[in-house]
Amino acid sequence: MTTVIHQQLRFVIDEIDKAIDSHQQWYQRLLRVLVSRVAPDEKDLKNDAHKSCEFGEWLYTSHIELIQEHPTFVSLEISHEKMHRKAKQLIELVVSDQGIPVSLFDEFNDELEKMRTQFQALRHEFADLDQNLDPLTGAQTRAGMQAELNKEHALAKRSQQSSALAMLDLDHFKQVNDNYGHSVGDEVLIKTVACLQHVLRPYDQLYRYGGEEFLICMPNTTLEQAEHVAERIRSMVAEQQIIYDKEGNTLQVTASIGVTSLDPAYSVDDAINKVDEAMYEAKAAGGNLVKVR
Repeated sequence: MTTVIHQQLRFVIDEIDKAIDSHQQWYQRLLRVLVSRVAPDEKDLKNDAHKSCEFGEWLYTSHIELIQEHPTFVSLEISHEKMHRKAKQLIELVVSDQGIPVSLFDEFNDELEKMRTQFQALRHEFADLDQNLDPLTGAQTRAGMQAELNKEHALAKRSQQSSALAMLDLDHFKQVNDNYGHSVGDEVLIKTVACLQHVLRPYDQLYRYGGEEFLICMPNTTLEQAEHVAERIRSMVAEQQIIYDKEGNTLQVTASIGVTSLDPAYSVDDAINKVDEAMYEAKAAGGNLVKVR
């Protein structure tokens, strides 16, 4: 699992690097058209020019789960299309031997700078993800958790969009290690993370918070929606059949899950404390439950 995620992250990072390089080369060619009046590339005059460049071809044909519906990629896609539309207008003016209004050139540069900023933000994000993978499960470690949650908290405050946290703890996990051995305990953790990733969206953030505890951040998610996701996770974890010996015998585990809002009115630490308390309420009530605070 970790190897697959690592390979996907490295691939996305490499593609972003290629995109940064190819767009710099494209920009240099555009400057030659605008300044030296060399003949433009016909692709840049098409209405779908944003799909014809090297980055566009990859962006619109990519099926990598890590970027599907990723908010920054969605923003980048919008800026990329706007930038190409402005470039097309600039080229058409040059081809028709007309002057370029300063306002139009400034608008083009604004979109180009947005793109460059988004490229760098994405590269930094995916590089951090790659460096902070838990070697056993493929979830994120706590190393960058606080910074990412602070970022999501600030975004929620600016946009007034709700986000949610969930805390999951496997019930009676010590008994699994004691009765079946730590290698089986490791397999339970690996299978549990695979189960979580099956339910969560590509841009939801999953952290290994402790030994058998996991913290989930769900951007743009209401408390009601988060509770629904948590119930799906609880059900899927309980339904798992985990093989623990060569004869094919299986065991089942359950999880206690707490859910709360990443409320802009309260600090990130307050939210973590609340979701932790909700999780312990679920455990105290017998486990295999979801509690909301």
